[in-house]
Amino acid sequence: MDSRLFHYVVAVEECGTISSAARTLFLSQPALTKQIGKLESELGFQIFDRSKNPLGITEQGEIFLDFAGRYLELEKEFQQKLDAVSGEKHQDLIVMTTSRGGMYAGVRTSAFLDAHPEIHVEYHNTDARSCEEMLESEERELAVYTDPVQSDRIEYLPLEEDPLLLVIPKDSPALEGVEIGENSYQNPLEIDVKCLRRPNNRFVLSTSTHSLFFAEQEMFRRCRIHMGNALHVDHVDTRYAIACGGGGIVMVPLQTVKSLYTNNQVVYATIKGESFYRYVVIAKKRGRKLSTGAELFWKFMVGQRFAP
Repeated sequence: MDSRLFHYVVAVEECGTISSAARTLFLSQPALTKQIGKLESELGFQIFDRSKNPLGITEQGEIFLDFAGRYLELEKEFQQKLDAVSGEKHQDLIVMTTSRGGMYAGVRTSAFLDAHPEIHVEYHNTDARSCEEMLESEERELAVYTDPVQSDRIEYLPLEEDPLLLVIPKDSPALEGVEIGENSYQNPLEIDVKCLRRPNNRFVLSTSTHSLFFAEQEMFRRCRIHMGNALHVDHVDTRYAIACGGGGIVMVPLQTVKSLYTNNQVVYATIKGESFYRYVVIAKKRGRKLSTGAELFWKFMVGQRFAP
């Protein structure tokens, strides 16, 4: 049996859905679904109960997952002992990230590994709420995500300003009678807030586990916008795609637009007299003593903050 399958099933158990696990494993969802299906066929029983959301675990699946977890621990111990015999010493470090936090850490990872080759870094992607929960429970030492930080038990430092843009379909009621002119994410339209208060506007909003949810709520509160007609979508890339397809108005990080694509069926906009942004932060549990690897990662990322 391919030992990678043990990593796959444990990731699905931890993430609760195959789609989330696929993102953390850097696999496509269909590929991971196929691998899990082949494993279940080989075993002769289902590991996961797909009728539940998040995925449930069958009785036989519980037994297999217990075995898989123990196997992965043995595999880790085996590698550590081999390294000790060969004279190589390294430290494993798992850092929790959101999509935006991962973008910040990702582009700086090569420089960190060059400076500290003895540290083996893994990034596990999740939402902002889960980042804080794992820090509070001390399941993980560090997380890189976006503010606002909700827990007063978390210590954090800002690393980078994260500007936010409105993305508005061209056929949206918000743009009726508005002169658009030359428009791009580098040259966003300044729109009057009254246009966003029109009753037929549809908004595509984040879910409450994500930090962008709080930026959206602040915009609606500060600008007195009623958001009655709204969709709630978990993943920022999906929200952006919905806007590009004409589905509604979204607020997204400028970095999302840069990293995905621009679309001539939408208008990139800001609100006149308003500036919306958040910060990428690095966070740890207040008062917790970090391991050597985590301390080096913290200091390195803080040393890179607000760099151009």
